[in-house]
Amino acid sequence: MNAALSQFIQVVKRIPLFQGLKTDQALAMIKVCERRSLQPREVLCNYGEPSKEMFILLSGELSIRTAENVQIAKISPIAPVGEMGIFTGEPRSATVMASEASSLLVLSKNKLDMFMRRNPPIEIIISRNLITTLSERLRNANQEIAHIQQLLADQNANPEDILPEDILEEEPEP
Repeated sequence: MNAALSQFIQVVKRIPLFQGLKTDQALAMIKVCERRSLQPREVLCNYGEPSKEMFILLSGELSIRTAENVQIAKISPIAPVGEMGIFTGEPRSATVMASEASSLLVLSKNKLDMFMRRNPPIEIIISRNLITTLSERLRNANQEIAHIQQLLADQNANPEDILPEDILEEEPEP
């Protein structure tokens, strides 16, 4: 195995979805993937499209956007993108666009399904890693919701709770 491939395998093994794979398992996984490059502002996938592929950002940066084209997140290397859809069959929940020149691994749902059926130990590792990744995202989303709820509660607070009494007792001028 040449040095460049060996180094690439080590990078792949650091990807959260593939952590815990042995070198030969990571190499087998790489062989199932395709490489794709994106230019800045190039769209990787659109909101509502069928989820037929997942992506792993190797370099660059991706922008996650709502159907209304509002940026809601940025993705940095080394992160999976679109993995929820290929496991659930749901359409894309967001549009993904390159913020800068980016390099990705592409894994189609069909190839992944076939690969995991043929490699049960790898399927277990990837499934555990996927659960961990999605759990972290859910935990972060819950924390953000709690923060937003607190901000809303603060805005809807009784003015008497947040304003000095002397301001409330003043009569408005006619």
